[in-house]
Amino acid sequence: MSEWLGVCVLLSLLLSLLTAAGYVLFSAVRSDITVVTGSPPIKRITFAYKFREARRDARGQLFDESRSIGPKLSRIRVFYAEPTKVPGPQCRCAIGCILSEGENKADEELTRRFETSGFNVFSFPEVTHVVTTSLPHRAFFSVLLRVWRVYSQLELYIKGARDAFSQGT
Repeated sequence: MSEWLGVCVLLSLLLSLLTAAGYVLFSAVRSDITVVTGSPPIKRITFAYKFREARRDARGQLFDESRSIGPKLSRIRVFYAEPTKVPGPQCRCAIGCILSEGENKADEELTRRFETSGFNVFSFPEVTHVVTTSLPHRAFFSVLLRVWRVYSQLELYIKGARDAFSQGT
């Protein structure tokens, strides 16, 4: 009887490890990160935001708050400090929702709801040249992979471009 129990425990453990490994692989751990320079994926945007200087887990509250006001809107986070180099409690960012893109006008009622909830509204001017990255988003774990892999690739790309520019090539 105890032999069967041991075999069942071992098989359960093996199955759990295989499932976890499959999930990690499915979450884009082996996917290539694309870093390119060119036209921005979005044009001029207007967004409602709140400024926060806090740890990463405290910033999630602002995402939840903005989602409750505009559940169908895209979220945005703009860092004022590099999150990998500034201690968590001192990391400054603006978090909120995109109200409009390009020539589209923001919904006035929605804008008013954000403002009455303490959000500021700001329009980013259109830019012509940006550095963007992409990595497939297949599961929750993909978000963690982005933080772990994309920032380092983006930093290397920008450093390389800066070095090439300073050398005049």
